[in-house]
Amino acid sequence: MSDLNNNLHKGSPLLYLREDKLKETLNNFFLVYKTFENQILDNASVNGFGIADIRCILIILLYPGITFNELLIKLSITKQSLNRVLKILLEKKMVFQETNEKDKRMKNLYLSDESKKIINNLIGPTIKEISNAFQKSGSEAVNGFNQIFLNLAEKNK
Repeated sequence: MSDLNNNLHKGSPLLYLREDKLKETLNNFFLVYKTFENQILDNASVNGFGIADIRCILIILLYPGITFNELLIKLSITKQSLNRVLKILLEKKMVFQETNEKDKRMKNLYLSDESKKIINNLIGPTIKEISNAFQKSGSEAVNGFNQIFLNLAEKNK
């Protein structure tokens, strides 16, 4: 992959597809991820949460009523890891389960009101930072950015 522009017309090189630019983008993803993770974990440690707890709570917040298997796929972790995280969250009454009306063998997961408050406090500063960056960039850039993420995430569905 020395240069992806080799396949393009000479008059219209896409400079953002050069290998060095792609590597720089990857590095920026890592930097932003680490910054957000540290920012959230600094606040989370007060509540005794780790990144696995936070990701689990965040996904249940985004998808109320999600099943264990659906959550497992979205988190892309082992059953054992998810069982360990969910057990603690259930014991702390952060998450509760309801039997699925269509299939009594399945349980739907929901957040308690307290855990909604906690997660919103934990991610609030990060959400504000993302919002500020989006506002500075404009809607066209945000739409493009979100499309890039969707394209990257597509392979993990």
